[in-house]
Formats: sequence, C-alpha cells, structure tokens
Amino acid sequence: MSRPRSEVLSAGVWRRARRAALLALAIPTVSCAASDPMDDAHGDVAEAVGADAQALTSPFSIDPRKSLIVTDTDIVSGFTLEGVLQRLVDHADVPGLTPELMFRQMFDTYRKASEGLALGPHCDDVVLPGFPATVDGIFTERFDGSINGFPVVCSRAVGQEADSTPFPAPPAESLYMATTLVNRFDLASPIGADCGEYRIVFARRGGNAQTNGGMRNFIIFESRLPNPNPSQGRQGCRPIVEFWQGLSDPGMSVQDRADALQGFYFDGLPGVPPVIDIDNFAADSGQIRVNDFLRPPPFAQDDWSLREFKLSHQCTGEDCQLLAVPTHVDDNPSALLFDPASTDPRAASFQSWFVDNAVESLASAGDINRFDYPTLVPATYGAGEALLIVDQNNYRLALGTGPSTFRTGIQQKLTAIGSPLTPDQLLARAQTISCSGCHLVKEDAAGGNIDVGLSSPVPANNFFFTHTSEVTEAIPGEPGRTRFQISNLLTDEFLPYREQVMRDFLVGDPVLGFERSGLWTSSQAPLSLVTGWVTEGIRALRIGTPNAWSQIKSAPFSAAGLAPVGNKLAFDFFTSPVQPNPSWLGAVTVLISIPSAGIHNQFVGTTNLSPAGQNAFSTFAFTLAAPTVAALNASPSDVSLTIELNVNAGSGPYVVDNVRFTN
Repeated sequence: MSRPRSEVLSAGVWRRARRAALLALAIPTVSCAASDPMDDAHGDVAEAVGADAQALTSPFSIDPRKSLIVTDTDIVSGFTLEGVLQRLVDHADVPGLTPELMFRQMFDTYRKASEGLALGPHCDDVVLPGFPATVDGIFTERFDGSINGFPVVCSRAVGQEADSTPFPAPPAESLYMATTLVNRFDLASPIGADCGEYRIVFARRGGNAQTNGGMRNFIIFESRLPNPNPSQGRQGCRPIVEFWQGLSDPGMSVQDRADALQGFYFDGLPGVPPVIDIDNFAADSGQIRVNDFLRPPPFAQDDWSLREFKLSHQCTGEDCQLLAVPTHVDDNPSALLFDPASTDPRAASFQSWFVDNAVESLASAGDINRFDYPTLVPATYGAGEALLIVDQNNYRLALGTGPSTFRTGIQQKLTAIGSPLTPDQLLARAQTISCSGCHLVKEDAAGGNIDVGLSSPVPANNFFFTHTSEVTEAIPGEPGRTRFQISNLLTDEFLPYREQVMRDFLVGDPVLGFERSGLWTSSQAPLSLVTGWVTEGIRALRIGTPNAWSQIKSAPFSAAGLAPVGNKLAFDFFTSPVQPNPSWLGAVTVLISIPSAGIHNQFVGTTNLSPAGQNAFSTFAFTLAAPTVAALNASPSDVSLTIELNVNAGSGPYVVDNVRFTN
C-alpha cells in the first residue's frame, strides 16, 4: 500500500484526462434558468444544464460513484488503518512510535487520567463545575470532563478501544476496515487557500446498524489538501479536480482506479502533495473524527458522540512527539450558547456574532447544500463534542419559544434583509449543518430541522443516522462485484450538488462566474462575493446597498475559451425584496468593451426590474450586435463588461451570477 509510485495514472489515462481538460476550456458555458433562492428547485435546473455542459466538454460524464465517493470493496480494501497510521508515524519520525501506540493514544483521550494509559491528554484534564451525572432512560451521561471549555461525557465506553488490538486479521471484530473514499472539492476555500478535503472512512468490522449497533465505531481521516499553486486561486486546484474527473473514464479498469487512488492518497500527483500527511490533519487544516456508537458490555449506554482530533507534531531538539489531541468540533457551536439565559461568559458575544454574521448567510440559500456560515465559526464557540440533536445539541430547544433579546435580534435581521424565514426555520438550518443535525433529521414538533424554509422539507435519512454503511450491495451491471452502501441523502441531495461544483469548475470562467476575488470593481456600490445566493459554481457577486446609479466593471478576460460565441449575453440577477419604492424597482444596463476590435463601452441592452420577481433570481438575456459576435469569435484577450444599476437609493442588496455567452 505504501510502495513508491513514479506515476499514479498510466500515460494513456493522463492523455485522456488532459484532452478532456482542454476540451473543457474550449467550450462555452451553457445558459440556464435561475430560481428563487428561497426555493430548492434550482438544483434540478442546474443538474440538467450541467449535464449538457459536461456532454459538450468531456468524452465521458462524471460518475459520482467513481469521481465523488468510492465504496467499491475491490478498491477500498487496499486501504488499511494500520497503513494510514504507519504513513503518519513515518512522517513524524518519533522513536518508538508505532501505529498501534498512535491508535491507543487517541482512544485513551476518552478516559479519565486515573483509568488511562498516560500516553497523552485525557478527558478530565480540565473539569468544569456544575455538570453532574444525568440519567435519562437508557442513556447515562457523566459530564465529568471538558474540551474547549464545554462539558463532555467523561469517561466514554469507546475509550476501551485503547486496550484492543486494532489491526487483527479478518474476520476479527476489532478490525477497522476502509469503506469509503470521499472527494470533497466542494469544500475548497473560495479564494483558493486550499483544495478541499479528501477522506477515508474506516468502520469497526464488528458493528453495523442491522445486527450489532452497540459495537459500531467509525474513524474518518479528513485531510485538507493545500493548494499546490495558491497564486492561481482555485484554478491551482485544477490538477486535483481533473484527477477525480478522470476516474470516471470508462477506459479505466478497476485496478487502474485502485492504483490511481493509492497513488493520490499516499504519493500525490505531479506537483501535488499526498493526502496522507501529518500537516494535513494539524491545526488550521484537516482533522480526524470519531463517530462513536461503541457500547461494549458491561458499560452503560452512552449517547452517540462525534469528536474531532488534530495532530500535534512537536520537536524539542531531537526529541519529537506526535499526539492526536481532542479539539473543538469545527462549525458546530455549542447549543449552550443559544440559550438566552445562559451563564456562559461566551454566550452574549456568540449571540451577537450570530445575528451580525450568521443570519444573513444561513438565510441566503435555496439549497440545503449551500447552508453555511460566512466564515468558520470562531473556535471559542465550538462544542467539545457533538451530541444528539434530540436534546443536548438542539439549538431550537436551547433558544426556547418565549420572547428574548436573541430571538428578537434574529427576527430583526431577517426582516432587514427581506427574508421570509422565521427564527425557528433559521435555527433549523443551523442544526442541519451541525454534526448531529446533518446525520439525524428530527420532526419539527421536537425542535427539529425538517422545516428549513424551503419548498420541500429536508428528506429523512434512510440509514437513520450515518451516511455510509458497513453493509455491502451488488454493483449494478458488474456481476460479482460489491460496494458498501451509502444513504439516500448522499445519492439524492449531496452528490448531485458536489458533481455540479466539479462541472462548473471545469467549464466555468472565473470572471464570468465570480469565482475569484477582485475581478469586478465599483466606485459607487460595495461589492462582495457570497456563497448562498448562487446559481453557478460556489460564489456570486453581491452588490450591497448601491447609489441610485452604480457601475460594476469586470476585469479584462479572454474569449478564447468561449468560442464559438452565439448572439446572446445572459446572466442571473437577484432582485432584493428591500425596496423603498415597490412601484418602480429600476433597470439594469449592460455594456461591452473589446478595445482590440475598436469596441468601447458598446451598449448591449437594458431591462426593467419591475416585472422581475423580488427575492428571486431572474435570467436576463441580451442580443449582441453581429460585429460584436464576430469580434468575440476572434478570441480577443481584452473583453470586459460593465453592468449599470439604476435603482432606488437604499434598496438592495442585489446579486449577479453566471454571466455567459450562449450559442
């Protein structure tokens, strides 16, 4: 598994992938209709349009089960937990450290120091007053420890894994087997600081939901891969995206794909470091997570928990140490902070941060895949562990139903941005992107997260809680081959979105798709890039409260990758519901410049905003003059666009996305 590899794909496969990439640059973005950002219907439109674009730009389509999530037993069986830990141990160069010791040290953190092996930190290193044991039916919780200043259950039964043999030969129950390889390019930094996460899921062989749920446990290695060419922004990630796209090539055999993935994870691509590297699981990077259901008798039944670990590699002279250190769970604020009566000294600042920063971002999305915070939730607010949404991790129950300054602040912010959401729907969105809320959808009557203000409720998870499984199924059309099952939410909701992100990246233009900062400017209106109100790619241009007249200008771009260009210029435009004069909303005008062709601020067209729906995207299309079309098809490199807004002062914000030349 850890053998050196000079190549991760055959020359033929690389040629096919490169040819597909060049074709992607040569074909224009296909136009598409937009939809209400408070309506999830746009996903279906985007899927159809993306499929058309992919057909034009690649000799083969993206297969989500090859290019986004791989569970084929023939492929994942080549990945072992011992091999992954051995690679980390090799990088650390710590005398005496073995994969087994590293495994035991991580799980020993779930135990109190008096019970542990003294290999590293323990859950009771810092004890918080005021969190005694609670008993609730089956579950017995002892909040005798803390992480990040928040209570955690200490000790947990899963800590007994520190005494187990983690790498026995099959069919031993304590063996951790790889079930899933995951491409999360959709998590890549919008500004290109990294290229997303690439994951390996290991499941404890002895447990599964159908036959032995009390012995289940998952370890997920979530490596955040650095951008090999950060000066290029997200485009620096292109070799990585092309690699995953190439795995869908029907000309690749199963062994080709297995070898390619082994190389990607352990050796990297040309100019791209490997996925498995201690720096990719350290602070300010990726993480290791444990999804804990383990209840070995005679231990009492604990609630499910998810904890997050960072690797700490420190050296003093020649004395080095590698530890898996429990840390706060990213983007999973503690439910204690949502309580208006909370005595936690962080609660007031969190609630202020949430109203000022999170409300607009969470409200500004029409697809569950785009629910997000504007930035990472500040670390000080991150829960020490994620617990069940039923009670401990329920933001809506913590807020309560009565009047409070916090509830009023959320409602005022929603009203100010013209959102029809209620505070409960907004907190349901926040729950949906928390760890337990992502895994377990709860009924609205129980303070749940089904009603998130979309036209359709969040679907239930057919696996009840996890999205991957220890149970296999036959691979359709491939007799004798099997794969591990995945949830309906992955197949129906998450994978189509991630596939679309890949497609938009491969065929899109960073200027026309607003995927790179600083490419559009205005002297009259504040501009920013947002990830919620989006119809293409991962970002759109937000035009803040503009003057009565504002110009928004693009940087020059090349038309070489757009030819052949037809006679239409189109874009998606979101009209704000905040309108001081609802009887007249204003107009949008478009100009084009191609100095090398003698075209300077040529009028393309104008459209009246009043007929367009408020709080909704509309697609505006303009007819280009024949000489302009001819000039564009000559592939000039100095094309620029100007969008002029003539609207009511104090209206807004407005959003523009997916500018395209259609044919």
